[in-house]
Amino acid sequence: MIRSTRSADLLQPQTHWWHRLKVSTQKFAVALSVAAVASGFGYVFLTNHTAAEGFAIKSLEREIAQIQKDNQKLELQAADLRSLSAVDQTSVALGLVPTDSFDYVAPTSGAVAVR
Repeated sequence: MIRSTRSADLLQPQTHWWHRLKVSTQKFAVALSVAAVASGFGYVFLTNHTAAEGFAIKSLEREIAQIQKDNQKLELQAADLRSLSAVDQTSVALGLVPTDSFDYVAPTSGAVAVR
C-alpha cells in the first residue's frame, strides 16, 4: 500500500508557486528567460556607461593637470614682472628718472563748489 501511494504521488502533477498565479511552466520559463536577457543587456549598458564616464573623468583630470602647470608658469611670470629688478628695467626703458624728494598732495582742500 505504501508503494501504491508513492506511485500515485508521482503521477500527480507537481504544483509550484507560480501555478498559483495561473501561469504554466512553459510561460514561466519564457518570462524568466526574457528577464535574464533583459538583465544581461542592462548590465552591459550600465558597464559601458560607467566606463565612458570613467574615460571622461580621466580626460578632465588630465586637463586639470595641464591647467595647473600653465597656472604655475603664469604665477612665476607674474612674480618676475612684479620684482624690483623688472620695475627698474621698465623705468629705465620708459626714460623715468629717480627722485630724491617727493611731496604729498592733500586729496581734498576742504572747499566745496556750490552752484
